[in-house]
Amino acid sequence: MSNSYLVLNHVSARHGRNDDETLHDISLDVTAGEVIGVLGSSGSGKTTLLRVIAGLHVASEGSVVLDGIDITTTPTHLRGVGLMFQEHALFPHLTVSDNVAFGLRMAKVSNPDRSIRVAEVLELVGLAGFGSRDVSSLSGGERQRVALARTLAPSPRLLLLDEPMGSLDRILRDRLVSELRELIVDLGLTALYVTHDRSEAFALADRIAVLDEGAVVQIDTPAALDACPTTEHVARLLGHR
Repeated sequence: MSNSYLVLNHVSARHGRNDDETLHDISLDVTAGEVIGVLGSSGSGKTTLLRVIAGLHVASEGSVVLDGIDITTTPTHLRGVGLMFQEHALFPHLTVSDNVAFGLRMAKVSNPDRSIRVAEVLELVGLAGFGSRDVSSLSGGERQRVALARTLAPSPRLLLLDEPMGSLDRILRDRLVSELRELIVDLGLTALYVTHDRSEAFALADRIAVLDEGAVVQIDTPAALDACPTTEHVARLLGHR
């Protein structure tokens, strides 16, 4: 694909005490501004895939190319990738603003510019005026928004989200998924969204890559995937059987 932004070329990865293969020969082309859902059951390799792209796990084979540059061996902090986990990993002893500013401090952004950027992203995620609050005083949904703001603050070239709604109740999850999709599109971000939840993937993604035992078994638009699952595993994952 000539307009590919993120390209995975035959990526494999090994993990664990026995050096078992957790990703097998994954090739994926993602265009700029596209949201890819990564759907699979527990143990299918979803998180390992994000970790390889982010540089937190070394691929045993293949390459990762971002915006035309091979980043397979590039250190994580130089990849320009924003990674958000389910646990959020916020610092409970810091204020909302200090949590959001963490990546900017690591990048040595000046105090005035840092304050401006923190205010911008808090407004983006609907938390304008929350900067001085303690993280411990926030609801689950508000903490999720703080984690998203922290991920967005350094202006990542690629957004990677690993089950970010997993700890929230269904009603709140459905609302935030819709808001997240709108925010990603408005910002023109390219994103991969890992989930085991069919409804999240269908609501958020332009295309969905289904993983099974470390391999991509089907990738398609939500409508095409639902209309024509190519394997029994995909059909079961979509609730067809």
